Amino acid sequence: MSPRARPRSSVRYGNPWEIQRFIASIPYNPRDHAYSVERALREGKAHCFEGALIGAHLLEKLGHPPRLLHFRAHRDDDHVVAIFKEGRFFGAVGKSNTTLLGWRPPRYRSVEDLLLSYFPFYFNTKGQMSLVAWAGPVRLSRYDSWNWRSSEDDISDLSATFYDHEKARRIMSPAQIERLPRAEGRLVRACFLGANPRGLYKA
Repeated sequence: MSPRARPRSSVRYGNPWEIQRFIASIPYNPRDHAYSVERALREGKAHCFEGALIGAHLLEKLGHPPRLLHFRAHRDDDHVVAIFKEGRFFGAVGKSNTTLLGWRPPRYRSVEDLLLSYFPFYFNTKGQMSLVAWAGPVRLSRYDSWNWRSSEDDISDLSATFYDHEKARRIMSPAQIERLPRAEGRLVRACFLGANPRGLYKA
């Protein structure tokens, strides 16, 4: 049975790559609301935050603590991925409306190295570089009161709390990143190949 045919959080996957493939198979949710793992799976669609929650929950079933990285952008959408560690190395699973901001194999020696692997590919539809800050690792166990696994409510405000309670680290100021050259045209086209236009930041 294919992963798409079993969209329940009770399903177990054997490794993070299988989890990534499942998350990538879920249609992208272009709306602003955010649902819990169970409700997003029931609705059959997910944006990056919902996908990160699903990823964290499924990674937890493999013995990884549920942890996120939250990216803050300038003139672009923020982004969230779930992270895991194999041996000494960090990796990530994620849902994205682009082709470049999802999976990272467990080959990064630190969370910051993992985070910076996203920087060259984080740009808006005009190719303007946009990643300016990040928070994490966000330990979701601190936020269990939000019932992020099975709530029936909109939990959009959960991600906003990360910058109130987690240490945010700046990569560049908005003024500095605006001085960077734009991403090359072919890379921009490849990045947004197959994207849902309703879910893209209007640059």
